[in-house]
Amino acid sequence: MMCAKIKRREFDKIKSKLNVDNNFSFIFDDEYILIPIMSADKSIEIVECNPSPKRKTPRLHDIIDNASSYYIIGDIALVNVKNQKIDFNQLLTAILSINKNVKSVFLRKKVKGELRINDIEFIGGEYKTKTIYKENGVKFVVDISKVYVNPSLANERLNIRKEVNDNEKILDAFAGYGAISLNLAKKDVYIIAGDLNIDGLLLLKESLQINKIYNIDIINYDARFLPFRDKVFNRVYGDNPTMIKDFIQELCRVTKEILEIYILSDENELARLNAFKWIKINDYSKNLFIFKGYIRCNNIN
Repeated sequence: MMCAKIKRREFDKIKSKLNVDNNFSFIFDDEYILIPIMSADKSIEIVECNPSPKRKTPRLHDIIDNASSYYIIGDIALVNVKNQKIDFNQLLTAILSINKNVKSVFLRKKVKGELRINDIEFIGGEYKTKTIYKENGVKFVVDISKVYVNPSLANERLNIRKEVNDNEKILDAFAGYGAISLNLAKKDVYIIAGDLNIDGLLLLKESLQINKIYNIDIINYDARFLPFRDKVFNRVYGDNPTMIKDFIQELCRVTKEILEIYILSDENELARLNAFKWIKINDYSKNLFIFKGYIRCNNIN
């Protein structure tokens, strides 16, 4: 097989010139990387190599009918199913065989209530709902029975970390267990993390301790009545997709510059909301999507 031989420090600069064969693993040889390729730019050094094939993890729905997807959160698996006509013993066996570190398996039915808590059902393994998982270099203490957890949005949270500037004062208005706040705390900023869900905030407090993070303050409040002066935050995040429209005016009251909201909507409804930019973040159902909107709050009455 053929590999591109490049120096490690040059990988980011050269990778766009490679047609990588993703069925095989890279080989690391001192200061060089041997990258399995299907083709490459003529300027790249090509050598013969013998890379190891990647182990392919089967998708759950390829093994179990009616199982659509699942998340691994620490040592807990949280499963979505298309309907209840499923052999849960077979499902449990499949997940534990695919993921050796998983100890507990739960079925996620829906997110319910004002506190956005998962309605879950225990399938098998060790009964535990609390765990620690890692995302973007940060450890998160979570309890899937008390807070909504979606690790598939890790890249989105990394993107918002990149858009934040040092020395900003930030409000994470629906902080939960701190998915946004803890990611942003890697920057030189000051963050207030607030939520109505006191259990989520207590989990966030544990995460602050294990990560030794000191630039976040925690407040328990109802976001309809924020306990802050007008225009005090450079940036406000409103991550409450199903209810955010009820809070936009109050969030804008405390926002100096840009309010960033997440909303569950169809594309037609977005035209009626006063945002200057929309980005589709995630599919929710056939006609509904999670969008991120950027709102200039000086346009909100």
